[in-house]
Amino acid sequence: NTPVLVSNVTWSGAGLTVPPSSFLPRRAQDMSTVDRKTTSTPLEKKKKSKTLTTAQHLPKLVVFDLDNTVWTPELYEFYKTPIPGKTLHVFPAALKALKELHTETKWNGSMVAAASRTGEIEWAHMSLKTFKVDKDNTFDDLMSFKQIYPGSKLKHFRRLHEDSKIPYSDMIFFDDCRMNTREVSSLGVFCVYNPNGLTDALWKQGIAAFAAKRAKGDRRGATFSL
Repeated sequence: NTPVLVSNVTWSGAGLTVPPSSFLPRRAQDMSTVDRKTTSTPLEKKKKSKTLTTAQHLPKLVVFDLDNTVWTPELYEFYKTPIPGKTLHVFPAALKALKELHTETKWNGSMVAAASRTGEIEWAHMSLKTFKVDKDNTFDDLMSFKQIYPGSKLKHFRRLHEDSKIPYSDMIFFDDCRMNTREVSSLGVFCVYNPNGLTDALWKQGIAAFAAKRAKGDRRGATFSL
């Protein structure tokens, strides 16, 4: 059979034969070179952009309520001293969040705090010094500021602002009480409502929502929930 040449592609009985790139038009050669490179799909680019946005706009102060946010049950429910790990338990997502804050470099510019209205102040401090992030560090070691006493959390956050010098708009707060998130968000703090304790979804999506809001230049307080 006599080969037939059509648009630089040769067809013969043996099948389709593509000529060497040196015989291809310039545009085809350019495309051949580009194809060898690793390129990002639109979805991959979107994911990278979202990750970069989150990393660029992380909160400078991450504040946790304690009862029914970090641990359960609430301290007022005990009639005798709670035993961390036996009668008082940390929510798995709270432990993961604290470990992330302690180990991941993206959080190097941020600090951690506790803001609790519990009347069981000694038990709260004892528990923070007992629960561990890893074998060498307790929750208490990780938390730069601790405001633990009864009363409005407006007072807790005004003190946190005074002590840390961090603007309210650079803070994020996790709490299980609507009244608390409503009050604190009025200061400009971004709040995350976790009615049944901190969860992985609330942690991840709460941080992402904070970053997205701040990336748009919106520094007002708000409450995020699922």
